[in-house]
Amino acid sequence: MTVDELIAEAYRLDREGDERAAIRYYDEAYRLGVPADKRRRFLVGYGSTLRNVKRVDDAVGILAQAIADDPEYPAYAPFLALALMDAGHAKAALATILGCLLDAAKPGVLDGYERALGEYHQELLALEPGVPREQ
Repeated sequence: MTVDELIAEAYRLDREGDERAAIRYYDEAYRLGVPADKRRRFLVGYGSTLRNVKRVDDAVGILAQAIADDPEYPAYAPFLALALMDAGHAKAALATILGCLLDAAKPGVLDGYERALGEYHQELLALEPGVPREQ
């Protein structure tokens, strides 16, 4: 199978709820190298499916690396937060999702609490080394 066919099969099986079968296709596509134009969506799906099949350390690794390599893509972080939670890193998960909120909130939406939330975010990051700082 080509990488595109592997990806298509992984997505199909994922949509059908068969993550255990899908992960074999994700793993192989990842091993072969996913084209740049498909990489973002692929990494989110792969990381999410890794988490769903209880390979949470792999999910954390894939998604954290995705953020390090491509910090401008906001969809990685919420899925990383879910994986961190499942991996037993509640403070890291909270720091990650709080970073998402701070990045996504329009000025004024947090009613002036941006500074305080930013400080809590930094506090959580200091407590949990290894959490990607580009949120």
